[in-house]
Amino acid sequence: MKPSSRALVVLMASSTLFRAAFAYVPLATKRFITPSSSSSSRLAQRSALVNFSKRSFAFHATELRSAVDEQQTSSSPTDDAAVSAASGGPIYDFKEVEKKWQEYWHENETFKTPVRNPEKEKKYVLDMFPYPSGSGLHVGHPEGYTASDVMSRYWRMKGFDVLHPMGWDSFGLPAEQFAINTGAQPAETTEKNIANFKRQLKMLGFSYDWDKEIATTDIDYVKWTQWIFLQLYKKGLAEQSSVSVNWCPELGTVLANEEVINGLSERGDFPVERLPLRQWLLKITDYADRLEAGLENLDWPSGTMTSQKQWIGKSEGCNADFQIDGSDEKITVFTTRADTLMGVTYITLAPEHPLISAVTSPEQKEEVDSYVTTTSSRSDLDRTASKDKTGV
Repeated sequence: MKPSSRALVVLMASSTLFRAAFAYVPLATKRFITPSSSSSSRLAQRSALVNFSKRSFAFHATELRSAVDEQQTSSSPTDDAAVSAASGGPIYDFKEVEKKWQEYWHENETFKTPVRNPEKEKKYVLDMFPYPSGSGLHVGHPEGYTASDVMSRYWRMKGFDVLHPMGWDSFGLPAEQFAINTGAQPAETTEKNIANFKRQLKMLGFSYDWDKEIATTDIDYVKWTQWIFLQLYKKGLAEQSSVSVNWCPELGTVLANEEVINGLSERGDFPVERLPLRQWLLKITDYADRLEAGLENLDWPSGTMTSQKQWIGKSEGCNADFQIDGSDEKITVFTTRADTLMGVTYITLAPEHPLISAVTSPEQKEEVDSYVTTTSSRSDLDRTASKDKTGV
């Protein structure tokens, strides 16, 4: 019996596509990587292996898509019977089956967070809330959410009380900028985008307790962020100070380091300047010891631990003052190696340092001003990541 077009899809999915993903990888390994290769050579070979595997997978994925298109245009009622006979069982009709069970889960509140039972162990499985953009989910969302959903289902089956909520990081610059550009009310567009995201997530069958859904734009949520700030202020942990920030005149806001790429805003590619602005700061440094100590018992990847320690940024050292010749001004420098101060030959000032103009000679003023203008648009992240050192 000649296989039907739908049977062809099934066969290709089980053989061609997965063979491209798995069978070709060992083949490529034998072809590209040899035991006698040097370290640099093996690195180049691995790169070739990745590219080879990507090309193979993409080629066979194209074949699969073509088969699906053919199936959609030429399938008939007898196709199901042919595939069923060939595979030894009925076809999995995902549209019907998944719709049925998703409706069942919703009607029976299958994933509702149970009333807390102190005799049972508990798990809180929290995903990073997505920003509900107008374009809907992208492939990176379900990639991470699938892993946490698997763990949520696992712990439920193990008898744990599981809290697995979903929410929306809906308060921020994108919604504000969209409102400015279109004239639309951000409350309306945000609500519409959230509804679309929620529809897509439900179609994926994730086991969220939707009764616990929140959005950072909800009044009931915002009031608590304001309450938390007031508590920090009362404890003396919030203060105003003038610090250098990434200011984008076009967007009319301050940007985080991660939102500045090569001196331009990530959203809109607008020029960004480094300016000292007065703003509220939280004294997170007062908790540096506790934050670092809290990392000790965490079972996290070493790279993540290193990043956290760098973010906390705790350093032990002292401040050293250097007097400027012919001036009452001094430059204060923090160092963790006071024992090396006798070997200091020069001091480097950041482009935003308030003494730049005072220590610059008339002969070098034009060159210094030009350098300050050029570098002031770069974020701290860009400056520290760059291996090329510049200066005047």
